[in-house]
Amino acid sequence: MNGLLIVGGLTIDHFADGRTAPGGSVIHSGLAAVAEGHAPTILTVAGDEPAARDGLNRLAAMGELVCQAATRTATYRHEEHASRRVLVYEAATDPIVVPDGLGSQDVALVAPIADELPADAVAALFGALRPRCTVMLIQGWLRRLEIGAPVRPLPLADVPEGLWTAFGHADAVVVSTEDLAESPEDPFAQAQALRARLGEAPLLVLTLGQQGYLLDDPDTDRVVASMPRRIVEGVPMVGAGDTFGAALAIHLARGADPATAAAAATERVIRVLEGRRP
Repeated sequence: MNGLLIVGGLTIDHFADGRTAPGGSVIHSGLAAVAEGHAPTILTVAGDEPAARDGLNRLAAMGELVCQAATRTATYRHEEHASRRVLVYEAATDPIVVPDGLGSQDVALVAPIADELPADAVAALFGALRPRCTVMLIQGWLRRLEIGAPVRPLPLADVPEGLWTAFGHADAVVVSTEDLAESPEDPFAQAQALRARLGEAPLLVLTLGQQGYLLDDPDTDRVVASMPRRIVEGVPMVGAGDTFGAALAIHLARGADPATAAAAATERVIRVLEGRRP
């Protein structure tokens, strides 16, 4: 594995306790990549707010940073309702434009956090890089976004067909059960609905929070549920899916079979969560 590219927007996150911090998939997946022994190339978009500058400094310390300047950074407010995290969309950023000269990358992890990666940008990215392994964390494309309103899951039928085509060309697609509008109490039905949209090709992982994940490997004849023996409770779960996706991409690129790669990604998430204990 010669190179890992992580693509997605930076965020500014406002928390219920008054804290403001940089966030987004690029930070969490970048940290996971470093923990797995890789210095990634990170393509992101951000404004010039103090929290954004802090986030960009963190990203630059992980590897090579390619940042597109924007008028504002994507901003979310984190709230708690009935013990569930609710995101309120406070500010949008600019779409990512794929630059020339990113260089050859064996692995691409594509992980938008809002609407900063439209279908044409994804097509341009794949056309320019042609990575050997592509993993897509699709939560950003499954969000109904309105400034000042809570983020709601977008029905699968409302996702543009151009994006489904891009998802279907990936090697693996990862999404959380919480990001899906359909059948929230039945993850197997969710996996079935996603498979119907994706087609036969990509590996599909549906993460279930602390309960593990469903693994739908098109090379096998069944969907497999996996629950970790070690469950970490009482710590924030922010970034767990991004951590999982980065580790999954790295282990797949190293030649691990899907089940082994998903188990290794789960172990990476557990280590991150254990590190958050007081």
